[in-house]
Amino acid sequence: MNYLIQLFIFWFNRLIDFLKYPIAFVLFISLPFLVPKLFEIIQIIIRHKEEYYPLFIGMGVYIVIWQIIFKNIGNGWFATLEHELTHILFALATFHKITDLKASFTGSGHMNYSGVGGGNWLITISPYFFPTFSSLVLGLMYLSKNQFNIFFLGLLGFSMIYHIHSTYRETHYGQSDLKKVGFLYAWIFLPSANIVAFIMLFALIPNDRIYLEIVMNKFYEYHLSYINFFIDMF
Repeated sequence: MNYLIQLFIFWFNRLIDFLKYPIAFVLFISLPFLVPKLFEIIQIIIRHKEEYYPLFIGMGVYIVIWQIIFKNIGNGWFATLEHELTHILFALATFHKITDLKASFTGSGHMNYSGVGGGNWLITISPYFFPTFSSLVLGLMYLSKNQFNIFFLGLLGFSMIYHIHSTYRETHYGQSDLKKVGFLYAWIFLPSANIVAFIMLFALIPNDRIYLEIVMNKFYEYHLSYINFFIDMF
């Protein structure tokens, strides 16, 4: 049984590696759908702004605090820790064991992992598109009682602007992670992946006007039209 589990983990990670370029291709051709969809969601939020005031306030608070207190947050301990925790999250999700974690106040940090999976590209690139802080806030929103939703909605807005800021600061040509996955690949994959992340965040806010099921159905219909187009060509 142990051998079968190890075999599954190994081939599961190889499957992830095999899907590296197909996933990037699907996301890249999805840009004509994703960009208008994100603007459509933003328009819904603006039209019903009274329901989203805490979200706007949280966004504004981050911008103010970023300039006054945490101006160097992109190079600080918290940003480094969140970055490494995102690596850890994807390493654990793909059945790896964490062997080391370091996050210093100077902004340096690293994490190491081991296991028969041998690693994969998702672990490497995950901090540059996955909003760990925001995902934690969303989880707390679902676990908390409704009377705390205003607070968590504000914190979600704070975390979303943090993700934009930290990702911008971390995405540069000196990043060893991006060198590992390839800069061309990163520029193809990351824009769409980040838009998907924000659409998911908005769609997963509890009891709001944006529904994940509708977004997913539209995404499916968009790609189905691509498939039908190529079928008709042949």
